Amino acid sequence: MTIQELANPTRQTQSGAERVYENIYKMRNKTLMQTFIREENAHRNDFVATINGVVFVDDSFSLSPNATWFTFYENTSPCVWIVENLSDNDLDFADELPSIRNKINGIIVIDNERPSKKFTKQLSKICPLVNVDNMAMAVKTAFQIAGEGYKVVYSPASGTKQLALLRAEEYKHNVLSL
Repeated sequence: MTIQELANPTRQTQSGAERVYENIYKMRNKTLMQTFIREENAHRNDFVATINGVVFVDDSFSLSPNATWFTFYENTSPCVWIVENLSDNDLDFADELPSIRNKINGIIVIDNERPSKKFTKQLSKICPLVNVDNMAMAVKTAFQIAGEGYKVVYSPASGTKQLALLRAEEYKHNVLSL
């Protein structure tokens, strides 16, 4: 442990993922940085529209809780998060939630045929959840919750690229229909 790490106690409370990402983010060589991150640009923090000062972002290719953590870690404005469980697995956000808790001001959960008690219990520790039945209701509700300067982020944190692509197109269509 270096003297700088000993002198900065907040540094010791960072998660392992947060420290790794911080080091990758500081890299000057963008090509080298991309080899570590390995992500496609489409559907990763993809700008959709700005409506009445609310920015809508498609992050549907964040297919794990850790990838979703990266999205919120980079964000500087208050967020409303639209999330749904697109897989049969129970999502676990235990490691990611403490560091993004202060960046999320609202969570919209799209209930589907695979509800998860662990998933919703962990998310409810951040802020009260709003459950909706479909993407159209999720976008409208998020728009009502968000104020000027907010970001509405659709990031499912689970699923496959094919399913995420379909849901991303549905998200964009509903945003542009507001």
